[in-house]
Amino acid sequence: MGRQRHTWLGGSLACLLMGPVAWADMGEAGEPRTLSPLVVTATRTEIRREEAPTGYSEISREDIQRTPAATLADMLRDVPGISLEEERDGRSLISVRGLNPEHTLILLNGRRLNVTDELIGHSDFRMAQIPVAAIERIEVVRGPTSSLYGADALGGVINVITRTPEEWTTTLGTRYGWVERQSGGSERVASLFTGGPIGERVGATFGLDVYDRSPARDRQDPEMDHREGRDAFTGYGSLDFRPNEASRWELFLNVSDDERDTITGPGPDDWRELDLQRYSVGIRHDYQGDTWSSRVDLYRSRSDSEEVQISREEVHTDDVLDISASRDWGGHHTLTLAGDVRFESFQRERAGVQELDESVRHRGALVQNRSYLLDDRLILTLGTRLDDHSRYDSQLSPRVGGVYALTDSTRLKADYARGFAAPDLRRSSPDFIGGPPMPWLEFVGNPDLEPERTDSYALGIEHDAGPWHASATLFRNDVKDLIDAACIANCGSRSPMAPEIHEYSNVERARTQGVELELGWQPGETWRLRGNYTYLEARDRQTDQRLERRPRQRFNLLAEAELWQDGRLNLRGEYIGDQRINDENASGYTLWHVGVSQRLTPQLSLRAGVENLTDRQLHEVDDAYGHEIRGRFYHVAANWEF
Repeated sequence: MGRQRHTWLGGSLACLLMGPVAWADMGEAGEPRTLSPLVVTATRTEIRREEAPTGYSEISREDIQRTPAATLADMLRDVPGISLEEERDGRSLISVRGLNPEHTLILLNGRRLNVTDELIGHSDFRMAQIPVAAIERIEVVRGPTSSLYGADALGGVINVITRTPEEWTTTLGTRYGWVERQSGGSERVASLFTGGPIGERVGATFGLDVYDRSPARDRQDPEMDHREGRDAFTGYGSLDFRPNEASRWELFLNVSDDERDTITGPGPDDWRELDLQRYSVGIRHDYQGDTWSSRVDLYRSRSDSEEVQISREEVHTDDVLDISASRDWGGHHTLTLAGDVRFESFQRERAGVQELDESVRHRGALVQNRSYLLDDRLILTLGTRLDDHSRYDSQLSPRVGGVYALTDSTRLKADYARGFAAPDLRRSSPDFIGGPPMPWLEFVGNPDLEPERTDSYALGIEHDAGPWHASATLFRNDVKDLIDAACIANCGSRSPMAPEIHEYSNVERARTQGVELELGWQPGETWRLRGNYTYLEARDRQTDQRLERRPRQRFNLLAEAELWQDGRLNLRGEYIGDQRINDENASGYTLWHVGVSQRLTPQLSLRAGVENLTDRQLHEVDDAYGHEIRGRFYHVAANWEF
């Protein structure tokens, strides 16, 4: 079981450990050897999927292509334990097990993306800066992973892993979609991916998406948009060099340029426009020796945004050095040591006047040991991380987890972890005054904020036997000092002359708990049926009130069949349960989606479908919803791979 992985993986760690290229490992006579993708996000080391802790899910490239996904949030909507928070202008954020969107760390090949969700209100910018054409799979770990990745991983971590062709491959794609019965809302997407070896020891990848969406007018109020227009391109490229069998270097660049616009009313000043440019650039080195391996990452990420209508500009920068090493010892153990330092800064200007200039230093060190015991039937993981924040006391994040094989097909899993998240540079600043562009509403910072902390517990059982997969997981997160905004002056006012003032403060105690159920059946390549159900209870333990925007129940269903030669039909369903919004209980609703795909040649395939088949609108479900979702959406697409 567990230890067998070292006998056949050999020198593959340098290729697979959160890295995008796997073609350089050569067999005899220079023939490329196929390397099976393994789980890397859950422990920062290579493990088989069965060895992963509770709360692990994976989204394949096939899953991504089945839907007209334009952002990372679109790709994650079917994952158990994850719900989408629909924001203004049609933006979608993700919430993992009831925790806030900013509590989920998003990685690209193991490197963090700027956490702009918390610095720029109502933003989904992290969701939209990775070209879909370049994605191979997405690994999702639900539950605190602060012991591995530090702050921002309070709720979990999502690692997007790019495609890794072993021979030169190029894919061209295009998609067109339109919304029924609405003024505007059409979208056009063009994509390119190319990659492969360009020499015996050199490889390269390049992915590009170009996206154009027109605004969609609100059906109830045709003088305003409910979904913003968007013009964007995102790109990812890497150059891979292997000087010898043990060493690998990678240069990478991820860029995006995103322009958003929306009409908010009938007046000449009722509009919003936002321009966003982001990039991440750096270098990585992997080493794979006979008994130990290491990785070094050095990179910078920067986000520049401008809200044109109010002349406000914001810049967020992360400079990161991350070093880790793993060593097998004693024949049944793997020890991992890591350390990192991150310099973060945030500046804001309005009409040329500087409103905010804050910076902070993060440092961390972790140790983790995985032991394979009882003839490898028991896998025990013990680890902890010490984080030093330049503004707050040091934080210790321990973790313990176990996987026990009851039989060859059934596993029992249990985990405990502690997580933390320091207040962001906006909310903790005494100089911050801002918020959404609404003259009757202001938010102010609070320098007395305390870091948020969680104690997380999970217990699960998994069963895989032939075509069947089933799992059940119980989870609980006890949250201390959850950061929220409370009105402190002019509460209930809608007047620009006396705006409501909300101050960020700590909620002393909160709890999110529930159950995640999964069931799948795939008897062969032609049929597939799977579903998952999440029950979530999220409460402020001081007031015993439900936390807002946390659906009590979610259910996802997929049925797919090959009904004719090289043609597939799929039906997807979503149920989003009742949730508390502005002290009201909003009713649940159901969405249905249908799609069809046809492979015309080994290189050319076509897809078409309808999202929101019944044209569900939230204002018809419950008046408590303050946002709207996209109406019935038709889409057609073509992919050519050569």
